[in-house]
Amino acid sequence: MRPRERTIELLRWMVEQYSPSHHEQTFSRALAERLERRGWRARVDEVGNAIASFGEGETCIALLGHIDTVPGEVPVRLEGQRLFGRGAVDAKGALAAFIEAVELLEEHERAGKQFLLLGCVEEEVALTRGALHVREHYQPDFVINGEPSGAHAVTIGYKGLLRIELEKRSSRRHTASRDYRAPAEHVIEAWNALRGYCDEWNRERPLFEQNLPSLTHFDTRSSDAEEWATASVNVRTGPSSDGARLLSALASVPEVEVRVLSRKEAVSTNGSDSLSRAFKQAIRERGARPTLRKKTGTSDWNTVASAWPVPIVAYGPGDSALDHTPDEHIELPEYEEAVTVLARVLSLLPSRQAHSQT
Repeated sequence: MRPRERTIELLRWMVEQYSPSHHEQTFSRALAERLERRGWRARVDEVGNAIASFGEGETCIALLGHIDTVPGEVPVRLEGQRLFGRGAVDAKGALAAFIEAVELLEEHERAGKQFLLLGCVEEEVALTRGALHVREHYQPDFVINGEPSGAHAVTIGYKGLLRIELEKRSSRRHTASRDYRAPAEHVIEAWNALRGYCDEWNRERPLFEQNLPSLTHFDTRSSDAEEWATASVNVRTGPSSDGARLLSALASVPEVEVRVLSRKEAVSTNGSDSLSRAFKQAIRERGARPTLRKKTGTSDWNTVASAWPVPIVAYGPGDSALDHTPDEHIELPEYEEAVTVLARVLSLLPSRQAHSQT
């Protein structure tokens, strides 16, 4: 690898570009222009993703990140070795580290490889439109999903996510009427049935395998002729979760309409594939012990996994406990360490060219 002058110029510039979900276009264009000046081939695709490539090899290494953040600006500032700003951890830190790691490589380390940077839009919202688009247009050989794991840790799994809406509508009646039950009661009964199923499923299962339901919204309304109640429910699911059985728990309350808004399956690797091994080797070479993490959230990995049956892990600098918080910041020494680890991983990954020469 080439020697690198330590600078936060790229990372700070990225964090200064406020790009909440659905409002990423300005940053996407600016990032593509900046990458062009750095020697990448870059463009903005049909849905607003920033797409860039470096190298001409047959082996494609996708560096999958997201350029959107949650809403809410965090004043960008440097305090000692901490850079504050929205996206510093989630997940512009990883995206900047991807770029710098590729540029650190020597020609022989890049030989036979193409590095494909995928800066996706709308990861922080339910649809994940950017990742849905790229999964249909590329077929990489390796994928590193840019999400905070810590410089000496690798994420090898994410739980799935089932989003459900419950609704009960009925003709309006006086609350003193015989056998009256408000729509809200039916919806609460359905929620309790789902919660009971999950509690039973979770018994003696480890956290990553559990179904974790949450009631995220509840509302009651009425008109002159009708009254209704709605609820929004998220269920964090594990790799062995049975979605059909989970939904069948709601069938015990047939009066309630159940609408599945979106479903993402859990993803994981056992940590023994070639990409995971490269990360473990690179971290050990830094004198550290690699940690393998499984997370209860979701990422773009969940979206692309079914279409990309290749080695995938998630990696990036930063503490994920700071995601979405008003105190979001990244430790600069950790960022530098992650760039070094990433560059070493990219150099270790095999290319088809190398295989053909052996």
